[in-house]
Amino acid sequence: MRVSKVDQLKPTQAGMLRTNLRNQIRQTPLPKWKSLLPLFEAVMNSFQAIQDSTVGRDHRITIEVEREEPGLFADETPAVKGFVITDTGVGFDDDNFESFNTAYSDHKYDRGGKGLGRFMWLKAFDRVEVDSIFEANDSGEVTRWRRGFTFDFNYDPEFASLSQAEGQASRTVIRLENFKRPYSAECPRDVDQLALRLAEHFIIVLMGPDCPSVDIIDAGVKTSLNKVYRDHFEKYASESSFTIRDRTFTIHGFRLTAPRATKHKLIYAANSRGVLSEMLDKFVPNLATKLQNVDGKSFAYLAVVQGDYLNDKVNNFRTDFEMSEDTEEELLGVVTGEIRRSEIRDASIEFIENDLATLIATLNEMKTQRVMSFVQTDAPQYKPLLRYLPSFIRDIAPNASKTDIEFALHRELHRREVALKRESGKILVEAAKLKDYDGYRDRLAEFLEQSNELGASALAQYVMHRKIVIELFDKALSADRKTEKYPLEEAVHNILFPMRTTDRDTLYSQHNLWMIDERLTYHWFLSSDKPLKKLDEFQSQSPLRPDLFIFDRKITFSEGEEGQQPVNSLVVVEFKRPQRDDYSDQENPLQQVLDQIRDIRKGQVKDEKGRPITLAYEKVPTFAYIICDITPSLREVLVDRDATGTPDGLSYYGFHKNHSVYFEVIDYTKLLTDAKKRNRVFFDKLNLMGGKV
Repeated sequence: MRVSKVDQLKPTQAGMLRTNLRNQIRQTPLPKWKSLLPLFEAVMNSFQAIQDSTVGRDHRITIEVEREEPGLFADETPAVKGFVITDTGVGFDDDNFESFNTAYSDHKYDRGGKGLGRFMWLKAFDRVEVDSIFEANDSGEVTRWRRGFTFDFNYDPEFASLSQAEGQASRTVIRLENFKRPYSAECPRDVDQLALRLAEHFIIVLMGPDCPSVDIIDAGVKTSLNKVYRDHFEKYASESSFTIRDRTFTIHGFRLTAPRATKHKLIYAANSRGVLSEMLDKFVPNLATKLQNVDGKSFAYLAVVQGDYLNDKVNNFRTDFEMSEDTEEELLGVVTGEIRRSEIRDASIEFIENDLATLIATLNEMKTQRVMSFVQTDAPQYKPLLRYLPSFIRDIAPNASKTDIEFALHRELHRREVALKRESGKILVEAAKLKDYDGYRDRLAEFLEQSNELGASALAQYVMHRKIVIELFDKALSADRKTEKYPLEEAVHNILFPMRTTDRDTLYSQHNLWMIDERLTYHWFLSSDKPLKKLDEFQSQSPLRPDLFIFDRKITFSEGEEGQQPVNSLVVVEFKRPQRDDYSDQENPLQQVLDQIRDIRKGQVKDEKGRPITLAYEKVPTFAYIICDITPSLREVLVDRDATGTPDGLSYYGFHKNHSVYFEVIDYTKLLTDAKKRNRVFFDKLNLMGGKV
C-alpha cells in the first residue's frame, strides 16, 4: 500500500512546474526594498500549517538566521546568507504538495493565498531545501511520511523523496539558501531590527489569542517574537473601524517603544499580513520625530489598516494594491465605485490624530510659541497670519528650522492670496445679481478685512527687504580690514541693479533704484552695463568702446507714462569705485556721462511696434546721476565746471547748457544716509530699528 502511494503520486506531480519555472521566476516582481518578502511568505506558510493542524500540542515556529563568515572587522555583524524556518504544522501532505506543484493554486484561496509565494523564494535565493514530516490516512490507517526535495531552477517533482517516518511528529523545515544580491544587501543585519520587521508584518497574527510561539535564533541567542509584540506593541494598542462607501475597514494603532523603531508608519494589510507601508511624516508633519508617551518613553507610531476591500485589491505577489490615488474619472468629477488609497489614508490619519490628540495638542502649543516668536523677531510681515495660526499649525513639523517656518508661512500667505482673489470674483458676480444685499455686505466686509491684512503683510515684507538692502549697501562701502582696500564699483552696482542685463530679463524685485530716487523704480526701458550697439531695443552705432561701458558701470533708461510718447526723459547713472581720488580735467565721471549721453542721442529708441524714434535735444529732458565718493580731485573738477555744492558738501548739482543735461553728483555717504532717513519711519513702525538703521 505504501509503495502504491508513492507510485500514485507520480502522475499528479509530473511536469507541473518543469517547463516554465525559470520564465515564471523571471517575471515575478520583487523590489529590492522588499527583500524580506520571501521570508515572510515562508513564515506565513508555517502559521497556516499550524492553523490546519488538529494535533493538540504546543505549536512553535523557529526562524534561524544563517550568516556569512565574519569579516576583517570583529565588531561588524556578518551579513545574512539564509534562513531556516521550522514549524510544527501539518507539513507537506499530499494536498499541500500538489498545491505547491500547481502555479496559481487556489488551495488557500479563502485565506488570501495567491499560489505564487514560493516563486519569490527563487527570486531572492539560489535554492530552497524542504524537509517535511506529515500524517496520511491510508484506508483508515494513520501513517507518517517524510517528504524532501530541493526547489531550484532544475526542480522536478518526480525526484522528491518520500519515505516512512513512524514515531516522528509532524513538522516542516524550509531552508532558504544563498541570499542573492541586491536583496541580501537590503536585509537588516541587526536581529532586533529583523524582529521588528517580522512583528510589523505579522502584527495581526501576533494579536490573535491562538498565535503560536515564534522565536528567532541568531548565533544561538533566542529572541521571542511574541515577547517583542507584548513589550513594544501591545501595551498602548488601540482599535477602531471606519466605513467608505459601504466597505468597512479596521485599524489598529501601536506605540513602538523599541529603540530601533524610529519612523511612524501606516501599514496597509491584506489577509492578516502587511503589504505596503507609508511614512506618516509625509502626511502628518507632527510625526516628523519620535513622540514621548505619558510614562516618559519615546515611541514611534505604527498603524495597521485592513479590510475585505484590501484583501480583494492586493496584487498576486503582495507587493502592492491594484487601486489608485485618484482615478482619471474622479479627477473629472465622475463618481466611480472604486475606493482610492488616498481615501483610506485620510480616514486612517483621522484615527491616528485622534489617538494621539493629547500629544499633538502639546506639540501644537510648543510650535505656536516658536512661530509667534519667529514672526515677532525675524518676520513681522507675517503678523496678519497669526490669527489664523490654529488652522495651519499642524502643517509645520515640530523640528522645523526657521527656514522651514518661513516657508510654511509664505505658503499659507500665498494660499490665502489665491483664495482671496477667487473670493473677490464671486463677490462681484453676486453684486451684479443684487438679491441678498445684507449677505453681500457681510461678505464684502470680511473680504476687505482680509485683503487689508494681506496688503499690510506684503508692505511689511517689502519694508523688511529695504532694510536688508540698506545694510548690504553699507557693508559694500567698507574697506577690507586686511588689505584696507575699498571694493570695486561693481559691488554697489549689483546691489542697486544686476550688471550686464536689461529690465527685460530682470525681475522687478531684483533692483533697488529707490535708493537713488523713488521715481527711478518706474521706467519704460532700462539697460545695465551693456554696449549700446548690442541692445535689441535701441539702434546705435556708438563709437564708444565696449570695455569703457563695462568698466564705467553705466546704467541708462528712459521714463514715460502710458499713452504718451515712449521716451519722456533720459537718465544716465554712473557708479565709481568708493574713495577713488585720481580724477583729472580730461578723465572724470561728469565728462564720461556727457559723452555717453551724446552717443545715446545719436541713436534711436524703438517704440512698442518696433519703429525707431529719434532722441532730439529739445524734446527729451536728460538727467545724469553720478554715484561716488566726492574726493578732493573730483571736487576740484566739479568746481571748475560751475557745479553748485550743497551745504553739507556731500553732493553737487548743475545744468550743462551746451549738452542740455541736468546732473547731480551724490556722495555714497549721503546716498546711504538719505535712504535710511526716508525709510526710518517704516522701520520704526515694524520694530526694525536694530543695528545701524
